[in-house]
Amino acid sequence: MEGNSELTVDLQAITHNVGVLRSLCRPEVRFCAVLKADGYGLGAEHVAPAIAAAGGSMLAVFSVEEAMALLDQDLPILILMPVHAKHVPDRLMESIRSGSLHFVVHEANQMKSMAALGNRLGVRIPVHLKVDTGLHRGGCEPRDAIVLARAIDRSTDLDLAGLMTHFANAASSESATANQMRQIRSVHDLICEDCTAAPVVHASGTCGVLRGADYHGDMIRVGLGWSGYLTPSATALVSRLPVPLRPAVTWRSRIVLVRTIAAGDTVGYGGRWCAERTSRVGVIPVGYADGYPQDGGHPADGGPGLAVGVMPRLGMDPIDAPIIGRVSMDQVLVDLTDAQGVDVGSPVELISASPGSACGLDNLARRLQRPPHAILVQIHARVPRIHSDSVSLKSSNGGIDGMPSLAQASAVAG
Repeated sequence: MEGNSELTVDLQAITHNVGVLRSLCRPEVRFCAVLKADGYGLGAEHVAPAIAAAGGSMLAVFSVEEAMALLDQDLPILILMPVHAKHVPDRLMESIRSGSLHFVVHEANQMKSMAALGNRLGVRIPVHLKVDTGLHRGGCEPRDAIVLARAIDRSTDLDLAGLMTHFANAASSESATANQMRQIRSVHDLICEDCTAAPVVHASGTCGVLRGADYHGDMIRVGLGWSGYLTPSATALVSRLPVPLRPAVTWRSRIVLVRTIAAGDTVGYGGRWCAERTSRVGVIPVGYADGYPQDGGHPADGGPGLAVGVMPRLGMDPIDAPIIGRVSMDQVLVDLTDAQGVDVGSPVELISASPGSACGLDNLARRLQRPPHAILVQIHARVPRIHSDSVSLKSSNGGIDGMPSLAQASAVAG
């Protein structure tokens, strides 16, 4: 390993996950992958080709800055935030002219701004009209959507490519989700009566996909699911998957120091953890500055600290070791008393891709009571990302501690 830790992103797992979610839909339903925040911190430009290889039709990002990082990809890009023409950089103009950049229209003034840009460029800009059906986080009221759709349809500078909404509670409320879908369908039917356009309808994220075909529309917008995870509130929907999703993320480090402390000694700032017996304490050179959850030593569920997986040697089954004391800026302390054979240099999994692991991201999310992607996006850029095509990391010919070096990983990822 080069550095104190490495985050490995399994691109084959991502391809698998896209395939699983697409299999739940009619063949003609398009797949849009949401790659906000640099693909939830996993590296959008590396993830995008895996999405395309699995049959993805479109990428979605939040901002023009995020779009600029993906201009070399083969898929069209949908920018979700309300963008005004004055905020569109020159670098994007060629993509707009080619029709590979789509914008979301939220309200009339923004629509007029984008129409003026289309007029200046001499093209019809593809736009997706967002209707607020209950999330109240952008978009127009359903009654206003018809007026805006008519204006877009009449415009020589805009093309009504899509009609969209965003489910507020698809993970746990069938009735609320059904009500939102009825609203967007009603708006679509009225638009089709009054307009020549036939916009693509899209509303479902990962949980909407699992709810069934009634919610899929013409395109699904999947965020968390492509990475192999569901939110803790979506547990009841897991059984609807034909095969399990594959977690795409592994975060590894190593033990750099082991100390023995006496019964009654306390550990970490504030002495929140007290040894009940003579104990071996291991130091991992990762902390909240790297994005490890600061509350990892005292998670929201009130139980013991989050676990990491420690291995006497790379390739051996990991042993669960609880975090003790407070997570520091650059260090995490773990109880190694029952981890036989673990010493300085032993590999550590902070996030495991193994199903059922105590340090699997789904389990960490449940115990911390936050979505998995809220954990992923906090992992700092100083942690190197390795993009792997499922190459085994258990070989002994890698970098230090048997892990592949960044150079090896880059060669693997192409």
